[in-house]
Amino acid sequence: MKRTILLLLIPLLLLSGCSRNQQDTNTPYRIAVITMMQGGEFWGALKNGARSARLATGAVLEFFAPVNESDYSGQIAFVEEAIAQEFDAIILSPSHHTQLEHVVGKARSAGIKVVFADTGLLQEEPDFLITADYQMIGKHVAEHAFSHFSEDEPINALIIGSLPNTTSMTALIGSLETAFHQRENARINSVAYSFSSEVLAHDTAVRAIKADPSINLIFALEEYTAHGVAAALSPDPKIHFIAFGNTQHEIQLLEAEVIDALVVVNSFNLGYRSVLAAVELLEGKRPVQKLVDFALVTKESMFSEEHQHILFQTFQ
Repeated sequence: MKRTILLLLIPLLLLSGCSRNQQDTNTPYRIAVITMMQGGEFWGALKNGARSARLATGAVLEFFAPVNESDYSGQIAFVEEAIAQEFDAIILSPSHHTQLEHVVGKARSAGIKVVFADTGLLQEEPDFLITADYQMIGKHVAEHAFSHFSEDEPINALIIGSLPNTTSMTALIGSLETAFHQRENARINSVAYSFSSEVLAHDTAVRAIKADPSINLIFALEEYTAHGVAAALSPDPKIHFIAFGNTQHEIQLLEAEVIDALVVVNSFNLGYRSVLAAVELLEGKRPVQKLVDFALVTKESMFSEEHQHILFQTFQ
């Protein structure tokens, strides 16, 4: 009798197991998207891209970000929260290349898939990284800047980045420095950081120009930084100005020839592909490694279809 009952129970248990697996299959993946800050055109476009991928994959997304871009401790707290809530995957843009290593390792040890978007860490590896080629961007930007000067004309440049300890900013500035070392009569006056503050970027530019009036080229490597530098340059159009970002204000400054060129990374694509990669990893697949596209937009090229597409990527 006991043998008969056991034989009857086995199919029921198997069916029950199949039912649970099927339910798990139908449950959407939960993905935490942790950016460097809440505001900003760049991060807004990334989140819009992620939302678009949510529609394509059915994943459930929750967005987290500190108020200030330099608040890596806030990012650490959000990763800890995602671990505690047992998210299936985390998409993270680390605002510091070492400080988040321990918590990312903890997330991966908990079985959470981790995708880095735009920036990475020095030692702790993610399950996947999606970024632009910032070394190539630096090379293109330097070549464009040099085109505004004759061969024998001295170039004295000021670089103002946003955060000093991110892999993307380090690669970009390193590439610019390499290009300047390879050109005669070209030097970098100094490298400073605004921590995404318009006021700090403005004051930094004003002080640098006052200390060395021979500065004739400025790179602002982030949108809020660009806004601050533009305000500092408004009475002095003699300085060439190359900025990163695609805010409405920057586009107006490009058309008004205050900005010579805008460098725009397709952060919409960055967010979209990050979610796709996370879902593919959760399904046991290996995402295709492909760099995110970018464009160097000038007043002459800004109305082309290609550059209109990347300038206004937020509205895709």
